Amino acid sequence: MSRRERQRELERELRVLPLDDEAGAEERGWELVRAAHGERTPVHPGRRIRRVAIGLGAGAVALAIGLSPAGAKMGDLVSEVVGLGEDEARPALRSLPAAGELLVESAQGPWIVRDDGSKRLLGDYEQASWSPRGLYVAVADGRELAAVDPLGNPRWTVTAPGPVSDPRWGGVGSDTRIAYRSGDDLWVVAGDGSGARPVADHVAPQAPAWRPIGDTKIAPASGSVHVLTYLTAEMNVRTVDVDAGTRLPTIAEDREALTTPPAGYGWVGPTISPDGTTLASIRPRGGTSEVVLRRDGGPARTLFPARVLFSARGPLTGPTWSPDGRWLLVGWPAADQWLFISTERSNRVVAFDQISEQFDPGGDGGGRFPRVSGWILPQR
Repeated sequence: MSRRERQRELERELRVLPLDDEAGAEERGWELVRAAHGERTPVHPGRRIRRVAIGLGAGAVALAIGLSPAGAKMGDLVSEVVGLGEDEARPALRSLPAAGELLVESAQGPWIVRDDGSKRLLGDYEQASWSPRGLYVAVADGRELAAVDPLGNPRWTVTAPGPVSDPRWGGVGSDTRIAYRSGDDLWVVAGDGSGARPVADHVAPQAPAWRPIGDTKIAPASGSVHVLTYLTAEMNVRTVDVDAGTRLPTIAEDREALTTPPAGYGWVGPTISPDGTTLASIRPRGGTSEVVLRRDGGPARTLFPARVLFSARGPLTGPTWSPDGRWLLVGWPAADQWLFISTERSNRVVAFDQISEQFDPGGDGGGRFPRVSGWILPQR
């Protein structure tokens, strides 16, 4: 049993012990924490915020916790208030826990991260999306949509009427399409850069999503594999066959493929596992966020009980599945960490620190927190 597992087992045992004056002990502890928090020295959010907890721990935590069971419970509360980040986080991203490559968007542009931890900056682009086989990346730059190879070499470029955003590449084999927003309108172009055309106007500022390949719930009259779901400006879900130009019924898988809700919706996800059996979400719980797994009920849409893999103070980003479905990559911006969470082994988390700095070489680490656009096993 690891040190982390032993610590959690001890915490569970302490929680079930009878507490003397539990309410009073918690209230006195809260007063101490509030007072210490008010006297703290501000720390840059990108520079290990978790260290604030260490400074407070020497005074308030020692008094609040003591050696009693009530103090042990108070220790949990203090951790929730000021403790941010995994204590055993590694200082550099040297390898991924599973095979494949990450596509990461940062303030400097999109990066490809290989499973050995090596990184390559593709260029000064704003957003990016893998092609289905990982042969190319669709990137946005002002009014231009381009396809570049993993070395950053452009293959083709198209110019849109308005600023390009949220490119999403879907399809199978060489028969692919890229959906993207041009200003407030939704467009689509073939994977070779030909045939750019509008799909809908006045859509929501939300990335569209392709229906997962292999799903057979497509209207018989269509037969197309290029089925796209998007949100209208009125926040209504629409699904279309982009080749035939016809509207289709929206199924549950279409809604689930819209992985990132608009700002303010709270939930993040669900994202579907590579084998299509499990949904991963980030669920807000007061001031914390929970990484939740739920089995997909299939055609019956059965709601299986949710399983909480991890919880943290503040918002989390992601989740992103590994190609083998054994790991979820979640970002913890307030702690400047990436968390690789095992979906098979309880309490197994591999954390990496100083993520903003690693994708901002030469900067001060204060740029935007990197966003993972996909984890894919390239078929090159």
